[in-house]
Amino acid sequence: MRNIAMNALTTEEINTILQNIESAEKSSVLGYFSRPFRVYHGDRALFIKLYFPVNNQEYISRIIRNHNDYVRELRFAGIKIPETIILSRKSNRKHQLVIIQDSFRDDELLRNRILSEDLEGVKQLCTMVFDEMLQFREKRNKDIDIGFHPTLRNYCVHENKLWFFDTFPPMLMNQKALNRLIIKMSPHGGFLRKIIPPRLINRVTDEYYNLDTMFTGVVGSCCRLRPHDSEAILEFSREYANNSPLITDDEKKSILRLLVRPPQLSGIWILVRKLSRNTGRPNVSIPTSS
Repeated sequence: MRNIAMNALTTEEINTILQNIESAEKSSVLGYFSRPFRVYHGDRALFIKLYFPVNNQEYISRIIRNHNDYVRELRFAGIKIPETIILSRKSNRKHQLVIIQDSFRDDELLRNRILSEDLEGVKQLCTMVFDEMLQFREKRNKDIDIGFHPTLRNYCVHENKLWFFDTFPPMLMNQKALNRLIIKMSPHGGFLRKIIPPRLINRVTDEYYNLDTMFTGVVGSCCRLRPHDSEAILEFSREYANNSPLITDDEKKSILRLLVRPPQLSGIWILVRKLSRNTGRPNVSIPTSS
């Protein structure tokens, strides 16, 4: 099996890759969401992520610096990230962010693994993610503001280890600054500013900063992918949270309250999905006994 931690690409190799990709139908529809696609450089498989072009070059430069620092901080906290390059290129007199990243096979994508494994396998995979989010909180630099989004779509399982590959938007900032970045980077930014108060974006970004919503976000994704196993997934997740010495009593109370039934996507999250053409799986409802 190939080693995913590969050597950095040279400038010449990057230029060759950029010359051979087309962006018309591939770039992000909602700014900070991308539609990754796989290309090959020789026998090396790469993911390409293209983002909505913006006018301000200095703003883009700040994002690139923040992204590189963010990747460094995630690795400092023990998160495995494949070789990742971020850069900007000219696109119709604007500046487009591009991320080039070593690729994983489709059967290594955690979301696909959740779909293909039996229930015991799903529990093992969830345990890996839960353990990692707690490890991140314990090991991260406590002197800086930093967010993290350990959702199923952001992981692969390579050689029985988790690899995190979603480094954009970079979250080396507080939640309020991240909310502004999300709106700024969106082609729908003007529209969003008119209809959505910035504090409402917290319904999306709370999951990046708060352990209870981070934890229940993973559980909700599993329930939506495995609706017939929802009750078993909820029971297992409640047991994990209740028994973890790294989760505070207040956090346990919040998690257990949120896991009475399958966690639901909020209306704002559903809107974000529609705008980004990312429909995903619908919310799961378990009828309550009368």
